[in-house]
Amino acid sequence: MSAGAIYVLVVAGIALVLFVTERVAPDLIALLVLISLGVGGLLDLPTLFSGLSNPAMVTLIGLFMLTAALQQTGVTAYVSLFVLRLTHGLRQWALVGVLTLSAALASLMMNTVAAAALIVPVGRRVALNRDISPSRLLMPISFGAVLGGMATLLTTSNLLIAGLLAEHGLPTFGLLDFLPVGGPIALAGLIYLAIFSPRLLPERSPSDQWSGLQLARRELTHTYRLAMRLHEAYVPPSSSLVGKTLAESDLGRRYGVTVSAVVHGRDTYAPPSPHTRLQAGDWLLLQGRPDDTEAAARDLGLTLLAYDESAQAVLFASNSELAEVALSPRSTLVGHTLEDIRFREKYGLNVLAIWHESRPIRSHLTEYALERGDALLVQGSPERIHILTQDPDFLVLTRLPEIPEHTERAVIAVIVLALFLLAVALNVLPISLAALLAGVTVVLTRCITAERARASIQWQVLFLIAGMLPLAKALEQTGAMAALLVAVKDLAEGIGPRGLLMIFYLIAAALAQSASGQAAALIAGPLAIAAAQQFGLNPQALAMGVALGASTAFLSPVSHPANLLVMGPGGYRFGDYAKLGFGLVLITALGVYVLTPLVYPL
Repeated sequence: MSAGAIYVLVVAGIALVLFVTERVAPDLIALLVLISLGVGGLLDLPTLFSGLSNPAMVTLIGLFMLTAALQQTGVTAYVSLFVLRLTHGLRQWALVGVLTLSAALASLMMNTVAAAALIVPVGRRVALNRDISPSRLLMPISFGAVLGGMATLLTTSNLLIAGLLAEHGLPTFGLLDFLPVGGPIALAGLIYLAIFSPRLLPERSPSDQWSGLQLARRELTHTYRLAMRLHEAYVPPSSSLVGKTLAESDLGRRYGVTVSAVVHGRDTYAPPSPHTRLQAGDWLLLQGRPDDTEAAARDLGLTLLAYDESAQAVLFASNSELAEVALSPRSTLVGHTLEDIRFREKYGLNVLAIWHESRPIRSHLTEYALERGDALLVQGSPERIHILTQDPDFLVLTRLPEIPEHTERAVIAVIVLALFLLAVALNVLPISLAALLAGVTVVLTRCITAERARASIQWQVLFLIAGMLPLAKALEQTGAMAALLVAVKDLAEGIGPRGLLMIFYLIAAALAQSASGQAAALIAGPLAIAAAQQFGLNPQALAMGVALGASTAFLSPVSHPANLLVMGPGGYRFGDYAKLGFGLVLITALGVYVLTPLVYPL
């Protein structure tokens, strides 16, 4: 084996370890791979940066813009209301069936994460209306969106596999080519979810005690166990806080105590502004650990009062309301504290608690570094919460998508989507050109502004693709791919073509659990295609196995952004995903084993 081959294998091995350990962001890992290949001098510059011009990149850019236009014009809001109406009067298993089918159908035409984000608030509203624990509905919705993605070319990993086949001059996949294999798998998976999710999922979520359309204020504070950390305090004239603003009081930074409300005379401020100036005689509703609150009262001269549960009503004074907010799957705020992002100053909302891995965090909130899957319980005016719905870093789950004031261009967006799908299905245009044309058209027809279109592009996905695609070329050019195929050859002779198909499926599925579907496709895809060519098998068959394996993201919350989206709001633990998802893995594996050779003979 040459020195270049050894170098490439070392780079690939280190990247794989980094993907699995999640110590570094996936897109950054991919860029480090790109830099390593360039520094090693293994690829010329045009080949090194060929990932940036890959048709899959252009396709995804167009799809991101088209999806954003559907949201901006209110199309997705109308869809969510329609799905909500379909759920009236259904039993729980039928509710799961309707919600998961809706998520699956949405993901046939748009990004899987966007499809999940569209239906999850509907599931939350249904749970509130029907007094069902949201934990019984939210995970099936995310799994339904992932299952739907298996049946269409428009899923990112499927696009990448199709692109790899085209690069090798092999027959590739069209829009409907995943349907004969992925469609039956998705249908069987949806039936499984309808039957088994009510039996396998826990009744455990931040909202288990919610009931009624009023979002159950008292029950919500009970669920987050706020009463355990709420304290009443009086500001006497001798207090050192008199004349200071809340920002100057240092209650949060020094003591980890949050001021949830300030009552001054007949005026109530809930939540109070950081610029609210405290005066003698004010009454405060503090939130924090008892020892922290006692220390603050002692040091600052406050008088602690006996807590009365009726004081929680102050949280809803001044037309204030509570809302539960999830970090969006690709939020830029992961790793940052509320103090870092100046949450209270920026949004005018008070964070009362953070739901993290099935438990509420209620003190020292400004010091907590936000993690993927977290949910925030926020307090503030309806207008401020509405502003939060426009922020791409958050998804407000207690509100359905709002229909915008001007929806006259919704018809245009739907027509563009229909023409795009028709052009791709009939092979009138290559999918990359059709997607880019659709994305530009929705901007030119003012379905979406150019600024919103640019903001919709998920650059981290594009960087991942651009960095990892040249790795396959380096494996081929240095002879490392040939060395790997030597190891595969003996295995292939012992287990046969179907066995080899399942080996590549399992490799991709394992990578999808620990890394991402895109990384799984880019790592396992080139090897599967090379193996098929080497052993005289159908490359489309092995590529299909890898593509569906890369979409088998059912065993952990980190295996797919849609799973992370529901982790905090559903109150799920890591084991909950495997408990329900293992059956889907078996269904998918059986479908790949039986259906793939029938549609694409080995």
